[in-house]
Amino acid sequence: MYKNKNTKLNKIMITKTMNIFYKLPQSLGADIHQFEQDLEGFVRGEVNPVSFKALRVAQGVYEQRQLHTYMIRIRCAGGGITPAQLRRAAELGRSYGNGDVHLTTRQEIQLHDVLYQDLLTVIKELLAVGLSTRGGGGNTIRNILCPAGSGITKHETFDVSAYAMALTSKLIDESDSWNLPRKFKIAFSNDENDTAFTQATCLGFLAKKDTATGQKGFAVYCAGGMGAKPLLGNLLLAFVPDTAVYHVARALKTMFDKYGNRKSKTTSRIKFLWKRLQQEEFVRLFHQEYDKIKNDDSQILDISCYQHANKAELKKGYEPELLEGKETKGTKETGSFFDTFDIWKQRFVCEQKQAGLYAIKLPLRLGDISGKDVLKLCEFLDNFGSNCLRCDRSQNILIRNIPEAFLPNAFYALGKLEKTLLDFPAIFSNMINCTGASTCKLGICLPRGLSDAIRDRLASSSLDLDRLYHFRLNMSGCPNTCGLHHIAHLGFFGKVSRKKSDMYPAYNILSGARVHAGKTLFAQKQGELAAKQIPDFVHDFLEHYLLHMHSHADYYEYLAQHGNAFIHEYCQRNKETPLLSEDASFYFDYGAKKRLSLDEIGMAECSAGMFDMIGVDRKIIKEKIALLLPMPVPEERISISASKARAALLYQILFSSSRMLLVTQGLDAKNDSQVFTHFLKRFVHAGLVDQIYEQLLKTVIACTHSKDLKPLLRHESAIVELSAVVNKLYKSMDDSLRFRKDQMESKSLSLLEPQLAAKT
Repeated sequence: MYKNKNTKLNKIMITKTMNIFYKLPQSLGADIHQFEQDLEGFVRGEVNPVSFKALRVAQGVYEQRQLHTYMIRIRCAGGGITPAQLRRAAELGRSYGNGDVHLTTRQEIQLHDVLYQDLLTVIKELLAVGLSTRGGGGNTIRNILCPAGSGITKHETFDVSAYAMALTSKLIDESDSWNLPRKFKIAFSNDENDTAFTQATCLGFLAKKDTATGQKGFAVYCAGGMGAKPLLGNLLLAFVPDTAVYHVARALKTMFDKYGNRKSKTTSRIKFLWKRLQQEEFVRLFHQEYDKIKNDDSQILDISCYQHANKAELKKGYEPELLEGKETKGTKETGSFFDTFDIWKQRFVCEQKQAGLYAIKLPLRLGDISGKDVLKLCEFLDNFGSNCLRCDRSQNILIRNIPEAFLPNAFYALGKLEKTLLDFPAIFSNMINCTGASTCKLGICLPRGLSDAIRDRLASSSLDLDRLYHFRLNMSGCPNTCGLHHIAHLGFFGKVSRKKSDMYPAYNILSGARVHAGKTLFAQKQGELAAKQIPDFVHDFLEHYLLHMHSHADYYEYLAQHGNAFIHEYCQRNKETPLLSEDASFYFDYGAKKRLSLDEIGMAECSAGMFDMIGVDRKIIKEKIALLLPMPVPEERISISASKARAALLYQILFSSSRMLLVTQGLDAKNDSQVFTHFLKRFVHAGLVDQIYEQLLKTVIACTHSKDLKPLLRHESAIVELSAVVNKLYKSMDDSLRFRKDQMESKSLSLLEPQLAAKT
């Protein structure tokens, strides 16, 4: 049985530790308290599983494939997190999860394998150090991105991190940010290299300066996104001053809330709204909202508290270490070695625009770092203040603001970490993967296992991989782009292939993504191969590219003249795969303990929202009505037990009919009585449902207080007919689940046959 270990924790812990990278919403304490009650209700069987999914995903809690285990996603605005916060997350991961901290492609961190009875403990302990999981999933404002190096990168237009953090603080404090038609993703880029991919997200801000005045501002892109149906974003505003960031975001959020498709999850993103409305109408509706607020100076973001100084904040008494020699190697506790100090600097160290300061990339395998390594890392970082750490979108850690004299300290400290990719060229830590079928319910293949196999194949080769420092090699376990395969130089996404009737894991191969301000292009499919063929293919392709690199202006010219043809020919040559009886290994994915199967594939969790409950209630109504078989004997002769069972069925039908559309009115009832009261007021009294049902609703409200449901037996036909009325009303709503104007203006809209009143 569920029992929260920290029920005495103060709900107002928000004030205990401030988050320097975003402000926690005022409602967060109450939200967590409500989630605690919902979790207890779910365990007792009082909260519907689909309803609970919507509630927990909005809290950043995702169910994994293993029963009763969950992943918790933690917001890190702009990738910002302090060493103290990272340390606490790692301690919680060691106590309640699998022991690792995972960095995501959205600059957040995750804890995996948390049991349901420990969820509240972890969430409350994170809150105590100023961290929130709220909005880690669901139809909400997701983590807002900016380059991990913003503020320290040479030649950047300007530092955009403060805008990402201030916008986060403002949007997550607004109640209408939590129940949007679908997830809303925002990104900021600090220069034309567009490393935050502003054309591949719902709303993108690309730093610009007015050439005449020097005014800071942004080019604004919108309605882009990847996923199974990638669409490039469109230029919405060529330039807005930096003071207009919130106004733009607020206007688009309001527009999306009004016109987004809530009936179809597959076409509910902002990118599909642009496609449906077309450019002219989309832009008109955006400006309709933007013009209402664009001159409201009270809404200008206050970025002052997020403009963190990029300077050395050395702990008193901490001294530089001296290298034992130029070619000295740093020893790991495991007894292995990594490359010399000079090679380490070449691969992973970059000079900041602040004189004398350096940034260091800590390369991770697939975004994972063990809790033990986090504690060692944070012990080192404690010497450099709170603004020395960012989560990078490539699933690595960027250490910032390290004085040159302390680089040897970093060299030796990082060398003590046990599970990093410091031994390897940078291309290995640039490889991005989703978790795939190892935990995700949508996963087909195991890209993490494939990534290891590719690394092993390349590491054993003689290729000069340091020449491929910026090469993006990305993999996803299914067509959804969690592994960012659409913006890869060479990308892969999992699929099922068959030889006769036997399934084996395979990947589609994409190439040629280009990322640059206003010029972004997604990678295009070039072929497909069995999973077991991919490591050799990657080696041979990179060998071919390195051989021809010198004769081409860039990678894209190589692809056009040689590369894509190489992929096509390679796939054609290896088109035939062995039968299961000839080579069973082809039918096992990398890292898999059994043959490929689709049995465990389920529904996506990321889109779970309160609107899912409409479908739940429709299903309940249909199932319960099917159980209402005609009574074999007159009502007065029915047995007491049968009478109670029938009354309970009628109550369930009436309850779901009354609750089904409350969410469309922004209502969240806390108990059964409130469900009926809200429905009576907002639907019957408002004229959306005929007034003839008023007495029925008053009767059931009385029943909830008396706990005697027998009076409902006299209203059976009216209850069934009301369920049909509500379902018809739902079908009449537009795609954004809003009522038509003629419905809202009607004083006594009747969707019933005239004789129904007599039945009631």
